[in-house]
Formats: sequence, structure tokens, C-alpha cells
Amino acid sequence: MGSFIGHVIPGSFFFVMGLYWAIKTAYRFIRSNSTKKRGGNQESDPVVVGKWKQRMGKLRGRSAEFWEGIVIISMGIIGILVELPPTNTFPFRNFEMFDDTQPGKPFIWGNKWQHATMYTFFGMYGAVLVLSRTCVTGLQVYEKFFIGLAFFVEGLLFYFHVHGRSMLDITVHHMLVITIFINCFLALAENWKPDDVLLPFLTAGFVMLQGSWFWQAAFILYPPHGEQWDGDNHSNVMFVTMAYCWHLAANIFIIAGVYGIVSLYLRSKGVYSVPYRHVDDDGDEETHFSLMENASEDI
Repeated sequence: MGSFIGHVIPGSFFFVMGLYWAIKTAYRFIRSNSTKKRGGNQESDPVVVGKWKQRMGKLRGRSAEFWEGIVIISMGIIGILVELPPTNTFPFRNFEMFDDTQPGKPFIWGNKWQHATMYTFFGMYGAVLVLSRTCVTGLQVYEKFFIGLAFFVEGLLFYFHVHGRSMLDITVHHMLVITIFINCFLALAENWKPDDVLLPFLTAGFVMLQGSWFWQAAFILYPPHGEQWDGDNHSNVMFVTMAYCWHLAANIFIIAGVYGIVSLYLRSKGVYSVPYRHVDDDGDEETHFSLMENASEDI
């Protein structure tokens, strides 16, 4: 990962996955609201379930999460093979961890082995997704725990990844570590509160932020064109922290845009929001907005 392309590849993976999660979450949230207002149930409504299978990745009876797991496993394997240092050419690789030619056999290729470890835990999460949708359905309740574990391991490795580097390099990686641990917290929070509406959107947004910041780190630490950044210039550090806030704001706008586009798409299919009043047990009224399918016909 100690190169421009080494940061771009995981950055693209995280950003695409976050964007996919944002689209999936918005679609599921809007559809569940529309069926709930109609008095139906998303799991028992055959029309909704049939459309869901077509639009959200159902293929030959497999759910979207199954194929999501396959993609994550594939990316993890690719990342491991790219990172681990060979002593000869692919596919005949003899991976090295200790230098037998030096006294004490010191640990070598530390950065690459850390990156490979990170990919291993994300691949483990992908395996959990596949198993929970095939032969071990009980694993579904632990899916968020395993993605949280993967983020925790990634954050732990990156926190101890920058010893002896410049102030700018350390700051760029610390911004990444902050994002990673936020993702870990959000994943575990989803495990505790699976019905919370906001948490999946926050998770998608911060995963996208992690991806976009990997790209930013690539251009800062390994600029493909132009001069190298001064790693000890405090002005550059100030700019990096400000740029991180810009990335955060940009990803918030992207999440809002995704929700708006999905809403417009479903509206074109006859699903849109209408206000209604809810009266609780105490007689208090609250105004809510729900999304109804073919509301004009119902009204």
C-alpha cells in the first residue's frame, strides 16, 4: 500500500461499497415505509418481494448480501496477493516474514504484512455474509459484529503504522484512523440496534469517507505529478485537517443526493410520500411523512 496505486485501490473499494450500501439502505427504507403505510409487510408482500429480488441483486435465489460477500472475499484475496512480498514470481510464491540472513532473524516487510492482515479480516467478514445466506443462517445476527471487528483491526494496525514518519504523513493517517474507529463504533451500534433508521446511513457515509480519504492520502503522500509535499510544514497539516472536513461534508451531500435520487426513482414507479397523523395512547398527535405506493388510487 506504500504507493499511489496502493492507496487508490482500497479507496475505490471502500467508496464503492459505501455508495452501494447507501443506495441499498435508501431503497429498503423507502420501500418498507411504503408497504407499512399500505398496511402490508415487506416480507409477506409477494409483489414487493418479487420486485426486490429483481432490483437489488437477487440472482438464482441468492440475496444481495450473498453476492456482496463474494465480492468482499474476492477483494480481500486480491489485496493479500498484491501486498504479500514474494521471493519469486507469481503464482509460485514463497512469502517472507523474517530475514534469515540477519542476526536474530528480524521481522521484515512489516507494512505489507499489516495490510495483508487487514484484508484478511475483511475477507472473513465476506465469508460470514456468504455462510449466513447459505448453510449457517444463525450467523446473520453476527454480521455487524464481524464488520466491526474488521474495522477495529484495520484501525489498530494503522494507528501503529506511522512510527518515524513526517508530521504530515502521521496526520493523514490519524484522520484515517479516526474514520475507521467511527466505522467500528457504528457497526457495533447497528448490531445492538438493528432497527435504527439513521445508523445504516451513517455507516454508508463514513465508509465512503474512508474511501475518499484513501484517495486524498494517495495524492498527498504519493503525488503522481508535481513536487512532493513538505511533510514538516505545519501549514500543510492545517490544510489536511481542513480537507478532511471538506470530505466529510461532501459525503454528507452525496448521501442526501443518493436518497433524493432513489426517492425520485421510486416516485416514478408510483411510490411517494404523503403526510399523515399518528395518535399515540395518550391522545397526542404527531405528523409523519410516509411513502405510499399508488397513493392516488388508495385516496
